[in-house]
Amino acid sequence: MQADDNKDPLLSNKIAAAALTVLLLIFGLPHIAGAILGGGHHGGEDDELHLAYCCVDLETTATGGDNGEKAFDLGTALANANVAGGERRAAICKSCHTFEEGGANGTGPNLYNIVNRTVGTVPGFNYSSALANDGGVWSYERLDAYLKNSQEYIPGTAMVQRFPKDDQRADLLAYLGSMSPNPAPYPEPVAPVIEAEVESAEEILEDTENAAEDTAAAIEEAVEDDAVSDAVNGDDN
Repeated sequence: MQADDNKDPLLSNKIAAAALTVLLLIFGLPHIAGAILGGGHHGGEDDELHLAYCCVDLETTATGGDNGEKAFDLGTALANANVAGGERRAAICKSCHTFEEGGANGTGPNLYNIVNRTVGTVPGFNYSSALANDGGVWSYERLDAYLKNSQEYIPGTAMVQRFPKDDQRADLLAYLGSMSPNPAPYPEPVAPVIEAEVESAEEILEDTENAAEDTAAAIEEAVEDDAVSDAVNGDDN
């Protein structure tokens, strides 16, 4: 009985508290990471161009999006775009459109100087009601969304066209932007995340993981000490 008096009466409570701490740290890490590094889903699709006259799906797989890849940044994509590559990609569009200044309308309207042009305003072209009523101007962002999937962006438009790949749309947009006496400037690239903030978040996560490991080690040590104490007390008895 005297040996039992040497045993820490709060040992069981300490072990339980330590175990609870470890569980909270382990299961809370994902939420901590989400709060620090940000989460959610990134969103926003852009416009399209008027080609509904033909139905061509140039690509079947889009880049970026919900696969854990970086969100598409139109400003950065345009800054790295290839105008000559865009002109080659525009060959499919030339079955319906002209691109030179003063070019005639075809199945689709002339596309010279289209960037920042008011939607549905090419003289002499009979627009679909969906496009004519859409309003606004053909910014790079709207053209990008329209080219990505015309029917999804403006349901009912006469153009049926899809360019799902971000880099290919950027090339085509750069070419369209160049078809102007005064090319519109590209959107500003999204500012990169400050590296110091990322490093700080990573350090916090690392410290939390280390704390969980230390707590787990303390539990193991406490359990071993308790076992040794029980063994010694048993021998004394």
